Amino acid sequence: MNSLFENWRAFISEEVEEPVTTLRIFDFDETIAHTMGAVRVKAPDGSTATLSGQKEFEQYMTQAAEKEGVKSYDPVDDLRKLNYKIDLSDFSIVKDPEEIKVVTNIMKQFSDDSRTYVMTARRGNSLGPILDYIQQIGIDSSQVRPIATEGESKGDVMVAMMRNKIMSDGKSNIRRIEYYEDSQRNIDDVLSKICDNPAINDIKPSDFELVIYKVVKQSEDIYALQEIRC
Repeated sequence: MNSLFENWRAFISEEVEEPVTTLRIFDFDETIAHTMGAVRVKAPDGSTATLSGQKEFEQYMTQAAEKEGVKSYDPVDDLRKLNYKIDLSDFSIVKDPEEIKVVTNIMKQFSDDSRTYVMTARRGNSLGPILDYIQQIGIDSSQVRPIATEGESKGDVMVAMMRNKIMSDGKSNIRRIEYYEDSQRNIDDVLSKICDNPAINDIKPSDFELVIYKVVKQSEDIYALQEIRC
């Protein structure tokens, strides 16, 4: 099973049946659940950092990538090649999760014309624990397809998913993408890749819509959804 999970292309290349018109895509960390994982980094100059949340992690990686001239969307692998020691072991498990019910209550509502994905920047060995957790909180994990983006931007992955099945009229069968995410960086990427992208503009159905639900933490245990459209 692990070898299947490790490459998201195994999922987007599978046959998409015509009745599927909606992709429901959920981030995991700070979207489905708040977890206590931390990333520990040792830079080539000997300095160290412990990054306790996604925002801290993104800021550190962005600054390190700019310093080193790394251009990739997810710079972890490239920084490792430059002798950054990046310990992601906390994210091979689901550590002390707290369910974000404003999202999971929606996730439980499956429909025949949609497919549901968990799309995470975590590496492939985390997907088994993520599916186990989803099952534990009462979501049928057999109806959820996990994708580890493996360094690709989520926007690029969604573009590939739309291009996967073209109908006889030359348009994608995907008419709607619902995307649940807390990271503004990822949201901005998806908006730029899906809303007006020459690579897919000609295959979008006339009624296509992208609806993003940004997960906003309002207090210690209260979250809300902010709707964003093109």
